[in-house]
Amino acid sequence: MIRKETTPLYKKVIDNLKMSIDDSKYKKGDLLPSENDLCKTYNTTRATIRQALSGLINMGYITRKHGKGSIVIEPKKGLGILSFAGVSAGIGDQSLSTQILQKQTKQRWPLDFFYELNEIELQKGCIYFSRLRQIDNIPVLYEETYITNLNLPRFVGKTLQNVSLFKTIKEHYNIEIATGEQKIWAVNGDKQVSKLLNIKASEPLVHMKRRLQTNIKDLNIYSSIYCNTQEYFLQDYF
Repeated sequence: MIRKETTPLYKKVIDNLKMSIDDSKYKKGDLLPSENDLCKTYNTTRATIRQALSGLINMGYITRKHGKGSIVIEPKKGLGILSFAGVSAGIGDQSLSTQILQKQTKQRWPLDFFYELNEIELQKGCIYFSRLRQIDNIPVLYEETYITNLNLPRFVGKTLQNVSLFKTIKEHYNIEIATGEQKIWAVNGDKQVSKLLNIKASEPLVHMKRRLQTNIKDLNIYSSIYCNTQEYFLQDYF
């Protein structure tokens, strides 16, 4: 059985043009090809091309000027961390490195925990660790993670330095993410978080609180993530 291609064409156009801008084929101030030329290149309609160009505008890659066309502006790069696939999968092949700030340790849940816990979770306690994620040596994510201490033998001895958490628990424990929820705010980081992300305390951060449910009953993964978006924006396709 042949699997049908499901990715909309306008998203392919977005990805292709974005890659050309990231690779400096089109630099800041350059004009993209006209809508007619893009229609010929991608063998599609003007409506599809306009949808793709609107996407690039929303992502901060281009601006449109009447009488001139689509002009490349100073682009930020997207961080695909809004999906439940994890930071490593979302960022892709960008130069991601991880600094372990607090190694995995078994402990009780904080009294003022940011999600409601069930009786099993409260009884088992959690495994806590914190990490600072950097892209090309720029600190972009500070994350604190809490995992229900259930069916995770010897997990505190695993290394998470420059390693995907989700890949680790899949390979060693056959644990996968089933579903989840996340809440997102714009906040001013406190002194400690701002220092870690190398910004002033008065500058805004994105704060995400996340609960991920796994294929193991009552084994949930909770994260509090602070994101510095000065050099990057949050991105994901739905």
